[in-house]
Amino acid sequence: MEIIKKLFLLIVIFSASLFAQSKDSVAVKNKELSQLRNDIVSLERELRSISSKEKESLNALQKISQQNLLLNKVINNLINEEKLKLNDIKGIENQIGIIEKRISLMREKYSNYLVWVYKNLGTSPFKYLLSSSSLNQAIMRIRYLQFISESNEKTIESLKTNRRELASLKSKLHTEYNDKEILVNQKRLEQGMLTEKEKDRRELISKMKKNQVIITEEIDEKRKAEIEIKNLITRLIEKERERKSKLLEKKAEGKPVIDYNYNYANLAEFGQLKGRLIWPIRDGKIVRKFGENRNERLNTVTLNYGIDINVKGDDYIYNVGEGIVSVIDYIPGFGTVLIITHKNEYRTVYGHIKDIKVREGDRVKGGDILGSISESLEGKILHFEIWNERNYQNPEVWLVRR
Repeated sequence: MEIIKKLFLLIVIFSASLFAQSKDSVAVKNKELSQLRNDIVSLERELRSISSKEKESLNALQKISQQNLLLNKVINNLINEEKLKLNDIKGIENQIGIIEKRISLMREKYSNYLVWVYKNLGTSPFKYLLSSSSLNQAIMRIRYLQFISESNEKTIESLKTNRRELASLKSKLHTEYNDKEILVNQKRLEQGMLTEKEKDRRELISKMKKNQVIITEEIDEKRKAEIEIKNLITRLIEKERERKSKLLEKKAEGKPVIDYNYNYANLAEFGQLKGRLIWPIRDGKIVRKFGENRNERLNTVTLNYGIDINVKGDDYIYNVGEGIVSVIDYIPGFGTVLIITHKNEYRTVYGHIKDIKVREGDRVKGGDILGSISESLEGKILHFEIWNERNYQNPEVWLVRR
């Protein structure tokens, strides 16, 4: 029940922190994070309903892994919110600096006015006028007095307006700092929960590694996972075609066509990287090749749409080429899967990921860290695929020789 209590507490805190933001922004962000947290709570309830015999099962492991992905997504959302909040704070601080400088100049101007009045008018402006040497000079002095009087009134009014604006900005800054602190505390709680769940996951894997039946079940899940990845790729292709079709319709109607987030045409050429593509991990050995693979010990044959790399040392996963993150999802058999779309309908697939550093829609460059390897029953193994439209490619032909 502890994780459920923490999540309900976070939902209450989160709702309070969003009060000062725009209604539209609140609705979208609140809905997204609430859904993620509700899914986490739901999975926790399912885990607690599992019988003692099933505690060490592939089903239990998958539910914990799903929870970890959802917690990771929540944390990444909070990190992004924190960055946006810091930008807002910086903007407000810059505005405050500008207004404070403006107020300082107006104070100086008003001070100069008082000094001039004291020196030239004394206690009465009439003496100043009567001391004129001619009628023309008196008229000029009257006009000058009128000008400086009006200018002074404007200065005083502007000073009052700027002081009110300054007070409002300082109040807003205080609110932004409070919101940022709430986000930091939320993130800390979520990271604490993720650490706990990851520990549970490692302990469960350690117990299950020697169970041959469960390992066979996981291999069977991999067969299903390949089909699910193929379906995901198909859906992405159809989605992209629909997007392009709508853009063409807008263009034909003479409407402005702006598509900054998914402008794949501006990405670097992926097809030209064949034979010199960087590896998604720094050090590792291919343990399951592309195509059909026979497991002599289990007497099974699996079709691999990519390759599986046993990772050594540095367990970070690196993006192989410039693209846009299209999918971050959980697929039984390959755990958390990340798909990146590159130029000309190329896509790369990364399976068994944890501690994801990116979000769907992010534009990433070759060499950017996507996350790190999530240990499975077989060890620290990265599943990696390359697709061109619906055609799966042999990654070994693409990767630079080592």
